[in-house]
Amino acid sequence: FKPRDRSASERTKATELRALAFAATEADAGVLAQATAIAKGVRFARELGNLPPNICTPAYLGEQAQKLAAEHAGVTCEVLEEAEMKKLGMGALLGVAQGSANKPRLIVLQWNGAAAGDKPYALVGKGVTFDTGGISIKPSAGMEEMKFDMCGAAGVLGAFLTAVELKLKLNLVCVVPAVENMPGSNAQRPSDVVTTMSGQTVEVLNTDAEGRLILCDALTYVQKYQPQVIIDAATLTGACVVALGKHASGLMTTDDELADQ
Repeated sequence: FKPRDRSASERTKATELRALAFAATEADAGVLAQATAIAKGVRFARELGNLPPNICTPAYLGEQAQKLAAEHAGVTCEVLEEAEMKKLGMGALLGVAQGSANKPRLIVLQWNGAAAGDKPYALVGKGVTFDTGGISIKPSAGMEEMKFDMCGAAGVLGAFLTAVELKLKLNLVCVVPAVENMPGSNAQRPSDVVTTMSGQTVEVLNTDAEGRLILCDALTYVQKYQPQVIIDAATLTGACVVALGKHASGLMTTDDELADQ
């Protein structure tokens, strides 16, 4: 295991591919630039997903987003912490997070590649950095794979990075609700009632149905940007694998034309 944040001296000692050359013409430069940008996004998403959960916590995801913004001109990043989310009334997200010692984050990245008045596209990704199921705890067999419950977040962060690398002429906002779902002494209980940012109340019957709770507050939050399109990505439920297998993803939409794209 090699953490992506290891020091420069450690990276120097490691055996790494230092250069990759392509025999191509100037006409191919655009294609290569596009492929490189896509590969950077894929690599970023893959590395985040593969990290162990004691490293890839909600705070760590926030730090990586801030680092991305610092390294790319035109990108802004805001990371909301627990107190700020309480002020916004994000009771659903905070209810999921309250059983963990690792406090939640709401990560907001923006890229403005178009005119200021153009409505943005919005990406929202589920970021449960480890999902025990909470009080409705999962079986121990296979629980190690629950570090992947933030791969929706990893995917939208990778897509955002690719868009920035390509300098796409559009406005883009990326929102990641990042939490850990743990059965701590302060964890939410089955039959708890939480109030979402939109003002609706939700009775929690199974604390392992946490993805929809954190996403509903994130989806309400992102509406402040008046996006023309919202795409959210999530490892939402194992029922999708039962229905479709391991080589297809489920897609639900209110806009068939958008889905066809």
